[in-house]
Amino acid sequence: MSIICSKCGCTLGTLDQFCTACNADLEEKATAATALAARIIAKACPECHYGAPPAAEQCRACGYDFAHSEPRPLVYARWPSRLAAALIDFVLVGLPVLAMVLVVDQPTVVVWFAAMFPLLYCLGFWTLDGATPGKAAFGLRVVTATGEPVFPIQGFIRYTGYLVSALAFFGGFLMAFGSRERRGFHDFWAGTVVVKSRRGR
Repeated sequence: MSIICSKCGCTLGTLDQFCTACNADLEEKATAATALAARIIAKACPECHYGAPPAAEQCRACGYDFAHSEPRPLVYARWPSRLAAALIDFVLVGLPVLAMVLVVDQPTVVVWFAAMFPLLYCLGFWTLDGATPGKAAFGLRVVTATGEPVFPIQGFIRYTGYLVSALAFFGGFLMAFGSRERRGFHDFWAGTVVVKSRRGR
C-alpha cells in the first residue's frame, strides 16, 4: 500500500514520515486531517438521536440545547408499534423480491437479490437515518444502548441477529417480551435498542 504526498503528489510508502521529494512532514499532515475529520463527524442528539455538527449549540431537528440541557432517559419502543413497523418493512422488502421472482427468469439473480436486498435495506436505513421506513412511520429509531447512532458494523451484526432469531423458531424476537429494555436477541447481539424518537416534540 502507498500514500500520496499532499504537497507535491509524490507516491510514498505507508511508513514514511517525510516526503523524499519535497521533505514535507507527513505525520503533521495526517494529524491535521484527523483533526478535520473529528470536526466534521456528526454527534448524536440525545433527545431525537439525529446527527448534528460537533460545534452545533442546538439540534436542528428537535431544538435540544447541547450546552444547557440534561438528556432524558431513553424511551424504549413498545412491542405493538415494533410489530406494526416490522410488517410495513416486510411488505416494502417483500414486494420487490416477489417482483423479481415473477419477472426475472434467472434463478441465480433472484437468489442474490433476495439475499442482498433485505440486508442493504436494513443496513442502509439503520446507519444513515436510524430507522427503516416502517420504524420511521411510528417514530422509532435504532440506536446503541447509550443512545448513539448505529455504525455499519453494528447494523450488520444486528441483521445477522435477525437471521439467528428467525432460525431459532423466532425465539430471539420473543426475548423482547421478557426484557426491561424490550431487546430481542439481535439487539443484545449488536448492542442496540429500539427507542421512541422525540423528534418534533
